[in-house]
Amino acid sequence: MTSRAFFQRYSAVDEIIFVSYPEGFHLETRQEISQMFDQVIEFWRAKCRRRVYYVVDYTHYSTNLTENDFNAKQVKRVIDECAITIVRFGGDPLTRTGSRLRGMKLHVPTNLYNTRDEALAVVRALREGRLELAHE
Repeated sequence: MTSRAFFQRYSAVDEIIFVSYPEGFHLETRQEISQMFDQVIEFWRAKCRRRVYYVVDYTHYSTNLTENDFNAKQVKRVIDECAITIVRFGGDPLTRTGSRLRGMKLHVPTNLYNTRDEALAVVRALREGRLELAHE
């Protein structure tokens, strides 16, 4: 994994874990992907222990798309244990495409938006019952 860590912040008031990445963050190998998701789950266990919303900033994130199926399995770990849902924003076209492919593989909505404000509006609407999660 890149020598720089990624960032997680928990807002108990909003029931959100915010995830963001430093410039140039890239996951290449299965080991790097699994280590990052281990850190996501460890953070959740240390801070929350109840399901929360994830708001993920893809602005500086990239991953090896040949490992997209493995990456999807790691996302599923977070969905199964930690997340009410994951809402994403930003990212380049390749990163966004990889995210959409993972969502299709997992049969979950991608929840991918252009901006942080759009992503947060979706979380607010979900929390207020003005929007429901799509299920297949």
